[in-house]
Amino acid sequence: MAKLILTVDGEVTGNCFIDTPRFTIGTMAGSNLQLNYPGVSRAHAIIISVGNDDILEDMNSTNGTLVNGKKITRHILQHDDVIEIANCQIRYRSHKAVSGPSLDRTMVIKGLAPEELGIQPQTESQDRAMAKKKGQSRGAVQIGMVKITNGPEAGKLIELQRVLRTFGKPGIQVAVINRRPHGYFITHVEGKKSALVNGKPIGNEPYPLAQNDVVSVAGEEMLFSLKKSFSEAGA
Repeated sequence: MAKLILTVDGEVTGNCFIDTPRFTIGTMAGSNLQLNYPGVSRAHAIIISVGNDDILEDMNSTNGTLVNGKKITRHILQHDDVIEIANCQIRYRSHKAVSGPSLDRTMVIKGLAPEELGIQPQTESQDRAMAKKKGQSRGAVQIGMVKITNGPEAGKLIELQRVLRTFGKPGIQVAVINRRPHGYFITHVEGKKSALVNGKPIGNEPYPLAQNDVVSVAGEEMLFSLKKSFSEAGA
């Protein structure tokens, strides 16, 4: 469990643990870390836990949020990072984060490319090995689709043209489906339990999807399918 050490005007005033998937920081009563100091907004920042990674996001605060002296919008926290909010310094301590964030967690942060964090994408051989388990072909270029099969949006079709698409309900259960060179993969993002594919938990690692897989996320069910297949040149 990650720990935050609070220093105000150079004096250590306390510490706390990030013990919830959505850890709020601000002056508002009920904030997980309440900072009643000038320059701090009511809802100043939030830390979202995704697996072993903790993602810090500024909540459009008046005076901004800095990490190691640089203003950020979203940032995957690393061991010994220093968060600066007004005259408060918050040191982040987590040895689980020392090896760096994963590609799939990075993709959750919109607008922040993996290359900006020095993360190398999963190799072609790794993608191919994972996809082979579900029979996805190297020569197949296909567009993924999901069809909602229950609830108020039953029958709705969603075309997976974007690299990343989020499904579920924040605070309950969230998963993302992302497109890779060798097919579509679903990854657990938030919630005590992972999403289901054909009634079985996907776990914490990227799980390859195949034609007619049934995906269940936060009580919503959808049918995954592929269309518009053709072969790559030279495949």
